[in-house]
This record gives sequence, structure tokens and C-alpha cells, in this order.
Amino acid sequence: MKKFIAMLLALVMALSLVACGGQGGDANNNDNSSAGDKVVKIGIFEPTSGQNAAGGKKEILGIEYANSIKPTVTIGGEEYTVQLITADNASDAAKAPTAAQTLISQGVSVVIGTYGSGCAIAAGDLFKEAQIPAIGTSCTNPQVTLDNDFYFRVSYIDPFQGAVMANFANKEKGSVNCALIIESGDDYSAGFGNYFQKEMERLGGKATVLEFQKGETDFSTIMASVKSAGYDGIFAPVSIETAAMIISQARDAGITCPIMAGDTWDDISIAQRTGDKATDIFFSAFFDADDTTNEAGKAFVEGFKAWVAEDNTRIENNGGTAEAISSVTPCGYDAYMAAVYAIEAAGSTDGVAIRDALVSLNVPGLITGDLSFDENGDAVKTYAVIKTIKDGEIVYYSTYNG
Repeated sequence: MKKFIAMLLALVMALSLVACGGQGGDANNNDNSSAGDKVVKIGIFEPTSGQNAAGGKKEILGIEYANSIKPTVTIGGEEYTVQLITADNASDAAKAPTAAQTLISQGVSVVIGTYGSGCAIAAGDLFKEAQIPAIGTSCTNPQVTLDNDFYFRVSYIDPFQGAVMANFANKEKGSVNCALIIESGDDYSAGFGNYFQKEMERLGGKATVLEFQKGETDFSTIMASVKSAGYDGIFAPVSIETAAMIISQARDAGITCPIMAGDTWDDISIAQRTGDKATDIFFSAFFDADDTTNEAGKAFVEGFKAWVAEDNTRIENNGGTAEAISSVTPCGYDAYMAAVYAIEAAGSTDGVAIRDALVSLNVPGLITGDLSFDENGDAVKTYAVIKTIKDGEIVYYSTYNG
């Protein structure tokens, strides 16, 4: 009798384990491998909290939309489902390694991200040691890929956009004595600012650094310096959150000169938060949603807007609208497509094989242009868009094509 009861209990436990199917997770992190499905895991290394959360969420939307278009890959004649696994790097270089380790431990074959160069730099060596290739989205600091043959990126880099914006400031806006407002200790802010400063000096102008600390919200001292020194332009390569405060406090202080920045400012929330104070604002961007000459871009804009409108969470993560498209969103899309094309070219889920495929990858007609990588793993780019804010909207201003 005891033997029968023991056998019965064992049977019940086995049936329970089958019914439960192991531990669960959120919608992006479900593990289908226990069910015998053919799955390839792609990690999303992005901020969903902290000062860069708004940008990170928009890049994730681009990745998820791309996944909805191409949810499977073919390896060795067999179809594999792409499983997205997300780890929040919290917009913090000190926390980024933990997020990276989370993805590594989940067995991802390739990583996409991130918004924020500091977090990419902080995690780069971990991906390299694990031999998992990472594809940067809008992390533009050259150090992201420097001496790391496992890190690539789809965006242009800061030496390029620094030169673009310095030439715009000097030649288009007549700035020869610019205030350069940067966040102390931030790789993106300091790096981008440095390239802008060097190009301004080459052009015969100058850019004077005015630093603030992370988390600072009162810029009255900086604005007093800008006003007293008579600077004829402000260049502020800072986060979305900080951008709105700088614009508002500058205009409140009576400063009327042009305020310029880079890719991080291509976010509708800045226009929403600054209202009629957002005058004479200019910044570089990766993509223009109104560019009718870009056939791939036109199809992306139409499809993405419809896809976002289907879901309230997507609308919220897109800044509360289904109509605006930040140029970092196509970066997420293009990085995902680069990842899946590399997996198919490699014919493998092995990180080294995918890395080798990325080196020689050449994908024409992606959203931000044809994609190939140079010897550093950086996208070959010569094109940038300049945007401005008008009547509470982000709109096209001009194009740079070097």
C-alpha cells in the first residue's frame, strides 16, 4: 500500500510540473525552450528607468516593431522564433554591468543597445568576455566600440555629429563664442562636447565649458554666467530630462541666443514640456520621419504609427502619442534587423559566428540608410538631419550629407 501511495504521489508531482511548465516571466522574457521550440534569444540592453528612460523606451519600441515584422530566423533550413529578453540598465553606468550579466546569464546570442554611451562603455568588456556581440543603437561615443571587436553600432558617432553641429552653429547661426553646457562625469555629454569644441576652435570660434552635476535641476548660476559673458550660442549635449530644464531656465533668464544639441533632443517630450519657450532650438538627428525620398523610411513611418496606435502602453512609451517618431526609434529597428540578418548569415546562434557575420554584413535600404561596419564596428555614415522645434512640434530644418 505504501509503495502504491508513493508511486501515486510521484505521478501527481510529475503531472504538476508538466502543467506548470517551469518558472514564468513577463511578456518579453518567456522561455519557450522547455517546450522544445526552436528559439534564438536576443537581449535588449536599454534604460527603462532613470534619466534616459524616455529614450530607451522609444528604442525598445523600434526593436519590438522590427520583431513584429520579422519574428523568426532561418538557421540551417529550420525556422527559429526570436525571443526578446529585456534588462534595464537604469541609465546608470554603475548599474549597467548587472543588467549585462542578466542578459549573459539568460543565454542570449546577441545584444541590442543602448541609449546612453556611458552604459554601453560600462558593459562592453562583459559582452566581449562572454563572446556575445552587441549592436549599439544611439550610443555615439567612440569608446563604445574602441578595442572591442564584439561591439558594433548602427548610428553615426560623436566626432561626426560634433563637427556637423559646430559647423551649423558657426556658419548657419553665426556663433563664434559658444557656451558648452555638459554633465560632469557623463561619457556622452563630455565626449560629444569635446568634439564640438575642437571643431569650433578649428573654425576660428570657441566653446567654453560650463559643467553641472548629475541630478542637478537648478541652472540659475550657469544661466547667469551665460548672460554676463554674452555668449552667442548654447550647445548642451545632455539628457532629455535636463534639456527641458535648460531651455526653460535659459529663456526665463532672458537669454535669447540659439540653443543647440545632438541626437538625445529628438524627443517630443522636450517640446511638450517647454511650450512657447522652445524658440531657436536646433539639434542633430539620425532620421526624419517627413523625408519622402526615403522609401524604406516612408513604409516604416506608416507601419510604426499604426502599430503603436494599437496599444495604450506603446502610446505611453512613445511619449503619449502614436504620431511622433523619435529618430532613435529607427535605430532600434535597424539594430534588430542587423542582428537577425547576421544570425541568418552565420547560420548559427553562436556569438563568435554572429560576430564574424556582422563584420562583413552589408544590408541595403534600412531605415537610417544602407548598413555596413568599418574596422572599428562603427556604421559607415555621412548623413545627418538637423531638426528644430516649431509650434510645439519637432520638425525638419536641414540636411547634412558629407
